[in-house]
Amino acid sequence: MRISNKISIKNKLRIIILLTSTVVIFLASIAFVASDLFTFRQQMIKDLSVLADLVGINSSAGLIFRNNYTIEENIAGLKANENITTVYIFTKKGDIFVSYFKDNNQNQSEYNFKTVDEYYNLHNITSNQKYHIFHHSRLELIQPIIFKNERIGTVYIESNLTMFYEHFLRSAGVVVVVILVSLLLAFILASKFQRIITTPFYSLLTTMQSVSKHKDYSLRVTKVVDDEWGNLVDKFNEMLVQIEANNIKLNQYQEHLEDMVEQRTSELQQRTNELAKAMDQAMAANQAKSAFLANISHEFRTPLNGILGYTQIFKQDNTLTAQQQDGINVIKRSGEYLLTLISDILDLSKIEAGKLEIIPDEFNFQQFLISIAELFKIRAAQKKVAFKMEFANDLPAIVCGDTKCLRQVFINLLSNAIKFTEQGTVTFKVTREQEAIHLQIMDTGIGIAKNELQDIFLPFQQSGDRNNKAKGTGLGLSITKKLVDAMDGEIYLESTLGQGSSFLVILKLPILSDIAQDIIQPPSVIGYKSQIYPYKILIVDDNRENRLFLINTLTSLGFKILEANNGNVGLKITQKLQPDLIIIDLMMPEMDGFEATRMIRKDYKNLPIIAASASVFEANRKDSLTAGCNDFIGKPIDNDKLFNLLSKYLKLQWIYSDENDENNEEKLPNLSSEQITELSNLTMVGDIDGITKFAEQLDKTDPKLVIFTKKIIELSNDFELEQLQEIANHYMENG
Repeated sequence: MRISNKISIKNKLRIIILLTSTVVIFLASIAFVASDLFTFRQQMIKDLSVLADLVGINSSAGLIFRNNYTIEENIAGLKANENITTVYIFTKKGDIFVSYFKDNNQNQSEYNFKTVDEYYNLHNITSNQKYHIFHHSRLELIQPIIFKNERIGTVYIESNLTMFYEHFLRSAGVVVVVILVSLLLAFILASKFQRIITTPFYSLLTTMQSVSKHKDYSLRVTKVVDDEWGNLVDKFNEMLVQIEANNIKLNQYQEHLEDMVEQRTSELQQRTNELAKAMDQAMAANQAKSAFLANISHEFRTPLNGILGYTQIFKQDNTLTAQQQDGINVIKRSGEYLLTLISDILDLSKIEAGKLEIIPDEFNFQQFLISIAELFKIRAAQKKVAFKMEFANDLPAIVCGDTKCLRQVFINLLSNAIKFTEQGTVTFKVTREQEAIHLQIMDTGIGIAKNELQDIFLPFQQSGDRNNKAKGTGLGLSITKKLVDAMDGEIYLESTLGQGSSFLVILKLPILSDIAQDIIQPPSVIGYKSQIYPYKILIVDDNRENRLFLINTLTSLGFKILEANNGNVGLKITQKLQPDLIIIDLMMPEMDGFEATRMIRKDYKNLPIIAASASVFEANRKDSLTAGCNDFIGKPIDNDKLFNLLSKYLKLQWIYSDENDENNEEKLPNLSSEQITELSNLTMVGDIDGITKFAEQLDKTDPKLVIFTKKIIELSNDFELEQLQEIANHYMENG
């Protein structure tokens, strides 16, 4: 206790935090290691069981036809697995039919079985029962071999526990490192957070010492907290005020004009310093805002790449129900809406800097209105507010305008209408007045007072009682006004407090066509035709979800995919395997996309490289092209844009699904007599690997067979031998 009394407050805090952290981290680490080892043991059992199933399936034909040579060939493949030490295949009667020992060393197995019943009796378990047991150095598993619901034999596999002990050592090593790093971090945080308590104390102590030494009662303690320390500081400052007042009365007749001038000069200097400091803070805040906008855009676009990417994959899945397809469409619209908001955040900085550019392009006006209305229809329903759409019949079909700016105007006005309407109706009305488009959004919400109407379009303004204001920055209507002005339009507001508001936007959009055009859904891409097959595409991205989306999309089309998680690995794979095209992310650890592209370009001048990045600033696009990329695609990646780039740089022709032929997937393609014979032989003996290789070879020789080969590979992966045999029999009967 005497030693603890001499320890300073900040060191006491550090000790308390470190002791608490040590206990918590140690207990959590023990729980983690125990859980991890249990999970790993279960995975070993599962993996060994799957291997036993596979050996049993591959041994079925050999057991039925009493062909031990076929089984020995299948089991010989286990040499590649260093952990498998012993394998026995028993007949239906329980006799040993085939055995395998690692390195042909029969003595390494503790058991030398003659029959399977010896093992069951040794472990006191029921015959034909699936069973596993762990020993100190091995894992044993025995299970029956079933063919057409009948046991035709038994398989026994013995594996050493080398992997288990190695995993244990790695886990223990990781835990030790985590504990050390956590304690170091706890020490750093303790050193930081103890200042919260000690800083007010030392500030008060320093001021008291200074007042006592110099008799300067004008000093004040800076109040940094509002707790008990803050109350003590207030009382101490009040005491100094009283002492200073009394001191001033005693010396007021001794003050001179020089003292007053010096005081005024000191105040002026202090104000000058404060002004300079404020200017520095403003500049720093502006730079921080720009960095924030760039980072938040990149961070949002990265997960959206996976969301919108997989909606494109699911939309091509004809097995989904109509309800599931509608759900996918909702996810897609919501993701695109969020992507639009992210893009608009970047445009906000351009608006403030006066650099907003209006980029007109032709688009389907009616479809554009419906897509926005459908989105807010959902939001209104969630709030239980009625949402009406009143679109005039004479609206143009195709117009020219900046869809990004138009979408932002609609989003801001409709969002406000729904946000400030608790009950009633929000109406979205669009009419045509000669060459002008009138866009009107009406609500039955809280309304706006007359004295606030003139300021409602100013930045950071919100109407209504402060306690009833909705959450927001107050920038929405200000941005909307600037966007409408930039498009040479007009915006008007009518509102009555407590009854609702009506916004009218008048725009002159060049009308290109009044004839509505049906939107035809293009057929899905299912493969490609080329002289070089398959093409090798290298995907370089540190984000695993981004790689998986591209792998799932491109592998199904017949491409061979290589992947790397940073530029350094991508460079090595390029030098070793020489891909036909590279899709590379720009922001990665170790070596980013810019540096990797420059290194690749030194040796591969004509290799197509496409930059794919969630950083869509124009500077990133230009820098990627300067580094040597052939093209740039922003994330989230749109499949149509990606396919256009692949077609452009690989000179390939896409193969599309024929959606009008309902029986397209059911028709079997023509095969040669040699191919039919080979397929029949492989299915007869149950050679899963051989069937898969047969399908892959067909896919390489004739890309038109892509649907057929994909079906064969799927059936092989699922061990659907009966369906494969039916296909082979169909060919044999009709060959």
